[in-house]
Amino acid sequence: MVTSVVGVQWGDEGKGRIVDYLAQNSEVVVRYQGGDNAGHTVENDYGKFALHIVPSGIFNRDAINMIGAGCVVNFQTLERELKGIPAELAENLFIDIRSHVIFPFHKDLDGAEESSKSEKDKIGTTKCGIGPCYSDKVSRIGLRSGDLLLSDELLEAKLRKLLDRKNKELAIYGMNTYSVEDMFALCRDWRGKFGSKIKDCLPILREKVGQDKRILLEGQLGIMRDIDWGIYPYCTSSSTTVGGACALSGIPFSRISKVVGVCKAYTTSVGGGPFVSELHDDIALKLRDKGHEYGATTGRPRRCGWADAVAVSYSCYLNSVTDLALTKLDILDDFDEIKVAVAYKVDGKTIDYLPSVQEQERAECVYKVFKGWKSDTSKVRKWDDLPENAKVFVKEFEKLAGVPVTYVSVGPERDQLIVL
Repeated sequence: MVTSVVGVQWGDEGKGRIVDYLAQNSEVVVRYQGGDNAGHTVENDYGKFALHIVPSGIFNRDAINMIGAGCVVNFQTLERELKGIPAELAENLFIDIRSHVIFPFHKDLDGAEESSKSEKDKIGTTKCGIGPCYSDKVSRIGLRSGDLLLSDELLEAKLRKLLDRKNKELAIYGMNTYSVEDMFALCRDWRGKFGSKIKDCLPILREKVGQDKRILLEGQLGIMRDIDWGIYPYCTSSSTTVGGACALSGIPFSRISKVVGVCKAYTTSVGGGPFVSELHDDIALKLRDKGHEYGATTGRPRRCGWADAVAVSYSCYLNSVTDLALTKLDILDDFDEIKVAVAYKVDGKTIDYLPSVQEQERAECVYKVFKGWKSDTSKVRKWDDLPENAKVFVKEFEKLAGVPVTYVSVGPERDQLIVL
């Protein structure tokens, strides 16, 4: 049985806590795309962790965890991250030979490219080198993790070819260039530390799929940041969809039996681009303060707004979502009224679908208003014990999304999850 977890908003929906929960009953967990530019915050018996590249299933000591072929890997970040995780848990972590390697010059170029743009055109990149690394992948000049295992002669030749191009790009921005010798030494260091974990993961996956083992696919960010279906160009450089999960993990789509779409009971976004339900008032400040809405990677304050059922419905359709996980319901506990966007107004016309990015920039929300429940839900563990107004909100939200709500999160701890 293969389950894929996708974010159906702009990212930061709480996928980490849902994956952490589902991973306890999984035998393989695959992080299938992205790099260390986004973090999944996980709280469990081991403590509180902000995972950036390590799969959130790492805390199940019986599960195999894979950084998949579609990922871009900063081995410096990976080393730091693993130092904070009990060593015995990291024994079952593997890195696919097809994943690409992020170098320091990728980070330099990421920052330089962002700084060269006007304030209006900035994407809001975390400057972790993700975009430039994926650009090298598409240009067919990038180094893959498996290349670290090559002979010194072959590895040095690949590095020389890559650096010849990257140093020219760095010079355009007036930045320092890199020597082959220094990057080669870095690669040898990574080979020594991670060589035993770098392997072709597909044979393992094929075996587990053939045995009908419980496999969990984990992505980062949300559909609204997808390279094709998101708010381009204010997006990430890979596919955040369930289709991307198949293509980038190596699992056929016909094997996906469950797609869990994760969304907050409100909405947040980090980075540039349109965000139709964004608020700029005291409610936004209250949501940010109560929800601790700051980026796990950068610490940047997140943009906050009411839930947007137009965007969620769009994302659920694109991903054939079978189950919704509604997170952070408890953050709404003391609001007198709660709103959900059910349509947009664009140039005087009311629409109930997601329009083009340019039209989103001009759109205004049409809201449905719900009565608040004004009581603490963080200690609730059963659906029947939720306040009546909270039940009304959840049930109406699932109608608007067109997908049943299966999980309701009322806090970050593992047991603060209501399973319907």
